[in-house]
Amino acid sequence: MTKSLTVEAQRSNAERQLFGARRALGHLVEMYDNGQWRLYYKKQEAFAEAVRDARQAVENWTDMLSKCGSGSAQLR
Repeated sequence: MTKSLTVEAQRSNAERQLFGARRALGHLVEMYDNGQWRLYYKKQEAFAEAVRDARQAVENWTDMLSKCGSGSAQLR
């Protein structure tokens, strides 16, 4: 019982983090589309690094969420 609650808490946390990571990436894409990124980033490489980091965060949380999903099925 405790393990399944822990897994559910981890899954819930991963879902929240994934939502935030996708939101951040979407914000960066929107900034790129309308040119606002130039107001916040002096160099294009710095902005590109922020986009790479945001994409990596989305991938990491997606992987974590899939691991939580497969783990919860095994515990039940």
